[in-house]
Amino acid sequence: MLKEIEIQNFRCFEQIKISGFERVNLIGGKNNAGKTALLEALFLYNDPDGNSIFRLKTLRMESSESSESIESIESIKSIYKRGWDHFFYSLNKDAVIVIHGKDETNLVHKIEIWLDESGNVNNIFADQNVERLRESFLKYKDDLLILNIKSNRNNQENVNSVVIASPKMSIHQGSRHFNEAPFIPSCMRSSGANITAEFDVARLNEKDSEILKAFQIIDPAIESVESFSIGEPTLYLRRKGEKRLPLSLFGDAMNRVADIILKLVNSEHKILLIDEIENGIHYTNQRNFWRVLFRLAVELDTQIFATTHSLEMLQAFADVGLEPNQECSSAYFELAKKPKTDQIIGIRRDLETLNYALEHQKGVRGE
Repeated sequence: MLKEIEIQNFRCFEQIKISGFERVNLIGGKNNAGKTALLEALFLYNDPDGNSIFRLKTLRMESSESSESIESIESIKSIYKRGWDHFFYSLNKDAVIVIHGKDETNLVHKIEIWLDESGNVNNIFADQNVERLRESFLKYKDDLLILNIKSNRNNQENVNSVVIASPKMSIHQGSRHFNEAPFIPSCMRSSGANITAEFDVARLNEKDSEILKAFQIIDPAIESVESFSIGEPTLYLRRKGEKRLPLSLFGDAMNRVADIILKLVNSEHKILLIDEIENGIHYTNQRNFWRVLFRLAVELDTQIFATTHSLEMLQAFADVGLEPNQECSSAYFELAKKPKTDQIIGIRRDLETLNYALEHQKGVRGE
């Protein structure tokens, strides 16, 4: 379980160190305080490869392409390369992103990410079986932009280099779909087919009852959950005394809960990242929802990081975390900018301190 992370030159973070992570962690702060960027850094730390970078671009709906009028190959190269500046602090793509973490056993893991415009593809195509492909890339070496990710885990160093941009070539970048990542964004809903596939995995692993329990938090009248593959695979819910209806007709809360709980029960990554966890979930249901997350985090040995803007969600989190016999450890982290330097810092609050601040109307969301 991750206990500490240090981030340099990534997104809005020039340098930040946050310590004291627990089993379930809630992150708050004002707009543009770095909440989503922190989840993204955690995501890269957990899964440091080129596919992760591309999934984050999908999440932010960032593109390396442009609809601008392009008059020369140099302008094309410039557009491609500008699309990657946003990953670096102050848009400085000549810097090195460093994410340094420590777990509960004091085991250290460090990753470094940097861009290379040298056109050297030897590390990418070292296998002689792809020598012909390497030669085709070398024809355009002056136009290549290469992403390097160095990972040091358990004293073993690994460098993964990926060609990410060439205006003269169409480059396929990995096959793993974004929905397989343990990252639940605030602005995207998983497709019905993906939700259904995840439900079938949960059912195969005897976890489908957890999905029903979660749905019943939102609507106690739900009595069954089933998947059907007539046409597009679809998840159907049945309320007492009514006919089955597809999940898509039950509103944002049910779809949000489905996405979160299914990724949690099917997690092989032992980490779950949820951006704006309150989205769609009425405040009267938030305590019961946290109880499910706290219980499953312990049972599945999964660490949860979630962000929120909601005062009600904060209060529900504190209330559930302080309940007698609560087995799941938890903490709240507030991201804020130093007034003089604008540098972002992370402030840890245990649940007693958080609850006191909430009861006395002290600022707990960056106010």
